[in-house]
Amino acid sequence: PRGWVCVGGETHATLEPDDPRFIAARAVLPDLDADYPYRFGVSVGAPQYLRIPTRAEQRQVEPDLDAYLKNLPAADPDNGGAIDTTPAGKPPSEDFMKYLASAKPELTHEQNAYEGYKIAWADEFDAEGRTWLLTPDMTLIPKDKVRQKKLPTLKGIDLRQTPMSLPVAFFWLDDAFIYREDDNGELFKTGEMIKRHAFVEATMNQRKGPGGIYWQMKNGDWVKYQDVTMIRPREQRPAGVRADEKWVEVRVTWGYLIAYEGDRPVYLTAMSPGVDGIANAKHATARGKHNVDWKMYSGDMSGRDKGKDWYVEEVPWVQYYKGNYAFHGAWWHDDFGRPKSHGCVNLAPADARFLFRWMDPVIPEGWYAVSVYYPYVTGTRIYIRH
Repeated sequence: PRGWVCVGGETHATLEPDDPRFIAARAVLPDLDADYPYRFGVSVGAPQYLRIPTRAEQRQVEPDLDAYLKNLPAADPDNGGAIDTTPAGKPPSEDFMKYLASAKPELTHEQNAYEGYKIAWADEFDAEGRTWLLTPDMTLIPKDKVRQKKLPTLKGIDLRQTPMSLPVAFFWLDDAFIYREDDNGELFKTGEMIKRHAFVEATMNQRKGPGGIYWQMKNGDWVKYQDVTMIRPREQRPAGVRADEKWVEVRVTWGYLIAYEGDRPVYLTAMSPGVDGIANAKHATARGKHNVDWKMYSGDMSGRDKGKDWYVEEVPWVQYYKGNYAFHGAWWHDDFGRPKSHGCVNLAPADARFLFRWMDPVIPEGWYAVSVYYPYVTGTRIYIRH
């Protein structure tokens, strides 16, 4: 692998291992052994401080701070969750304080973390009467101005590690009732349920029952057609794909993907395509044959939609395959299987991490990102169908 970096000066990289900037930056690197390399939340509108502000400086920058702290915003699950004011229980690190003493930054960043701005942070500490979230960019966000909620736990099926075989039913909508046949062959509701986001071995058998059509599971149980998306194998691998080659098929309208090695499916999961589905529209997921062009462990994404700016810090496990379209982890929703994105393939972070590690090109040890270099280094093929 080859690469280059600019060295020297206050704004460039350094080769000095004792440089306080290097030591402090090393402490906010992502945890690459975790599905979530950072912690995440949504701002209710906050300044980004470049150093620890005194209590007086906080009130200069945030004139309504005292009134705000007495009446924190109510929990809002649809817009990021609840404010968590639990103290970190520790002061800023010695390395961070040395960095501040060396860098002597201004008080605030020119860009505020406006309402809806999605934040990533690597650490938190208590100082000057508040708890501070330390971002990968070395900015400080007051914890009392960030909403947090339970993050998605969905994880697909590694078919190399389980006897499960396709087809598989994914319960994308909600917990679903199980139906069985009585002695007369009629379906009845059992009262038993299968949990939302479960993967269950199934058949392609269908029948009519109370209120509509039902799918049969491999164990003989039946579930309503609309309660599941049926993950089924492709009949044959695409032309030109070698018998040992990695490739991925994405089904937009069914909301799933399958990773293959030749003819063998090795991983399956649900995903969320663009909100415009397969329409010829701005937020559709581009169909066709693609390849991974470049990838990085995490990166910021931003844009403007419906007259409003949006910004997401450190989107995890990003693999670009066409312009700005990518496979990536999505922590801000838990509706995998439904159209949710601006056109990218949204994945639960556990699935995004698996695919990131499995798909080519491979990131060299110690690197943060890598690009293909045809014809020597190529990216995994991706086939996106309706």
